[in-house]
Amino acid sequence: MASSRRFGTFEGVFTPTILTILGAIMYLRLGWVVGNAGFGGALVIILLAKLVTVTTGLAIASMASNVKIGAGGSYAIISRSLGLEIGGAVGIPLYLSQALGGSMYIIGFTEAWMALFPHHPPLQIAGGVLLFLLPIALISAKVAMKFQFIIMALISASLVSFFQGKSDGSAEIALWGGFESAPFWTVFAIFFPAVTGIEAGAAMSGDLKDPKRSLSTGILGAIGVSFVVYVTLAFWMDHAISPELLRSNYMVMMDVSKWRPVVAGAVLGATLSSALGSLVGGPRTLMALGQHHVLPFGKILGQQSANGEPRVATLITGIIIAVGVFFGNLNTIAPLLTMFFLITYGTINLVVFIENRIGISSYRPTFKVPAIVPFIGFVWCTIAMFLINPLFAGSAIVVIIGVYLWLVREGLQAPWGDVRSGIFTAIAEWAVRMGARVPAGPKSWKPNLVVPVEQPEAWKERMDFIRDIIFPRGSVRIFSVKILEQGVRHRISYMVSQIIGKKKDDEEPNNDSVKLEEDLAALIQPFRKEGLLAVSTLIEANHFLHGISVVTQSLKGMPLPPNVMFLTMSDDPEKDDRLEQLISMAMQEELGLIVLNLFEDRGFGRRKDINMWLRSGSPNRNLSILTAIQLEKNWNGQLRLLRMIEDDTQIVKAKVGLEAVARRGRLPLDCESQVLAGSFPKDLKDCPSADINIFGISNEIDVKAMHTITMEAGTTCLFIRDSGQESALA
Repeated sequence: MASSRRFGTFEGVFTPTILTILGAIMYLRLGWVVGNAGFGGALVIILLAKLVTVTTGLAIASMASNVKIGAGGSYAIISRSLGLEIGGAVGIPLYLSQALGGSMYIIGFTEAWMALFPHHPPLQIAGGVLLFLLPIALISAKVAMKFQFIIMALISASLVSFFQGKSDGSAEIALWGGFESAPFWTVFAIFFPAVTGIEAGAAMSGDLKDPKRSLSTGILGAIGVSFVVYVTLAFWMDHAISPELLRSNYMVMMDVSKWRPVVAGAVLGATLSSALGSLVGGPRTLMALGQHHVLPFGKILGQQSANGEPRVATLITGIIIAVGVFFGNLNTIAPLLTMFFLITYGTINLVVFIENRIGISSYRPTFKVPAIVPFIGFVWCTIAMFLINPLFAGSAIVVIIGVYLWLVREGLQAPWGDVRSGIFTAIAEWAVRMGARVPAGPKSWKPNLVVPVEQPEAWKERMDFIRDIIFPRGSVRIFSVKILEQGVRHRISYMVSQIIGKKKDDEEPNNDSVKLEEDLAALIQPFRKEGLLAVSTLIEANHFLHGISVVTQSLKGMPLPPNVMFLTMSDDPEKDDRLEQLISMAMQEELGLIVLNLFEDRGFGRRKDINMWLRSGSPNRNLSILTAIQLEKNWNGQLRLLRMIEDDTQIVKAKVGLEAVARRGRLPLDCESQVLAGSFPKDLKDCPSADINIFGISNEIDVKAMHTITMEAGTTCLFIRDSGQESALA
């Protein structure tokens, strides 16, 4: 839209906001509110309602001075901060409330018209109003805005007429009414839509010359002026008109005013103007929802005419308004609008409070508000919802959560960034600080693995197995080491080749490192899809062992440190010495150890049967049991607890000991306990078959013996050593 077609503060924000606030509720229900609540009660209701809009208005002003909001008003503010999913979950009911607001204003117009012409059919009146307003909204928002200046003049004249009208009251001010027609919170719910006009101004955010300045000045100015008007009107009504008349006559402002036709014109004009505001503002929210593909048929809903008008969205809004007019009335629609507006305003305040408190550098508003302001707004919106109608409040929240989960499944992609990562980072930082104050204990243990990877392309099956060890709450950090000498040689070779002209200028140096990083990232991608914490890193070091030592020591000092090192055995005998050094390194760093020896002929078999071997007084039984339980759960497998002894006479005693371990370790009820006579490890081949056998690592590290055990067992084997921090009995 060309700049010349955009609106300034007065025309684009203040006017639609003030006219919507000084609309149907003021003329048709404020007297009823005062008649039930008295001036004191009405003042409390006005203040409580204004508390919502003041805090929300300040929040909108702050956000508008920080980012370019764009089309969609409140929806745009929420989605740009908390993401399209939350923005859409709140934006959809916000749009419906804007559309139903149009229904409410047309119903208000019909009530006022029926007071003047009681014999006219109400549905025909409402339908005629909608058919009159719809073309104006379709042609141009500019035309609609010009029409509102006439209404503002009528409203001003009507207020003068009312204050000069006749009085039939006792000139006594009631500090608190009897609430004869409805309880306090019902009266509040019916009145609250009177102050929601700030949405009419916010919805025009995409059509303003200077949104940062206009939204703050226009909304806050309208809130201040309307507050003075409402308090003055409530005082005069209580002073000049009897409570009985206020409660029984919705048209009391017209009947007691000095110039009845002027007030009648203002009532009709104000309701007409507010309905037009809904027909102009609501479609812009729907258009933004469509353009961001939050709703089905988003391409159609997001269409704009040559002059920037959302005509398809306007037609759909007109249909929704017509349905609301046909099925609703003022007293039923008003509380419904109250609930959805409270949810929207509460979320806006929450957004600003979060961005204020998490301390991200992108939050630098030129219009600053203390964090306590949006916090009060959020808390009060939440409390008010449940005070008005707990059942409906709960239902509305459930609906929003349902829409949110649906949008998450849709996998929406926003064309902007949001602050969700900053929120989660702040929460994580707080959790780390709190966790650091509490000493770690075995009850809080879960498998957090650190895994050195030499050749990522050979690790796919092993990564599937690691997933079965850590799922669903564990984590894995994999890393590989790029030998520094190779990297230096590559860079020198690249520089020389550039000088002699044998390489293209756009060729990237050290492509091996890039590929290695990509391979590592591909290994952990399935983990992330399942919601597991998985991280990959590539480092450069003088040699492989040095790199592993650096990474291990670094990770131990970080938040959420690993507690188990996962290693693999190789068929290459030359690598046995390096494996022994890695095991020693893990023991020195007080890490638990899981060493996998993959039996190439069988792999992991059916991933079903698990043999866990425990000798008497095994120092490695805790991590062995915890690992076996993880595999049993994730394989939906069968766990068997085994011990081999050479003395036949000790079998019964040994079996009692195994059963005690199974009982104290809370192993599955179908876990078998068997004690076998024989010599370990040569008689392993005669033992019950399994897809994997689990053994402890002795104090004297002997990798050759681990190879022998694997060959005798004839299956893939795990060799495990406790760190001393685990407990299967916790």
